Amino acid sequence: MLEAAFGAILLLTQLSGPGGGLPQILQADFKPVAPIRARVAGEVAVMFTALKGYAVDRTLPMMLTLTPVSGNKLAKTEFKASPDDPKAKEQYYVDLPVIKVCVIAARPGKYEIPGKLTFFFCSKADGF
Repeated sequence: MLEAAFGAILLLTQLSGPGGGLPQILQADFKPVAPIRARVAGEVAVMFTALKGYAVDRTLPMMLTLTPVSGNKLAKTEFKASPDDPKAKEQYYVDLPVIKVCVIAARPGKYEIPGKLTFFFCSKADGF
């Protein structure tokens, strides 16, 4: 059996483009749900961690848009995170959502999939 190692990098674009002066407050982590094999659909969980002192709004849409690249197929390219967070008592996530991406890799190897993440956040230092 061929096993495909799947690596993904999302270029996190926040509310404005480069040089916009906004901090990069989210760190993305990627983990296959199960080992991914070539030419077989697999799922990669995209998880996020916010920097201390920031909160991500769950009432406004958190959207992930991926750009397909050669060597893999994506079941879909746009994902909207669920606003549900059982621990949240306000409009901000306590546990950030996990987005699951279905992918089929043509061959074993590592792949980078560019993407854009759109979300809304507040700074605790600014008194949100």
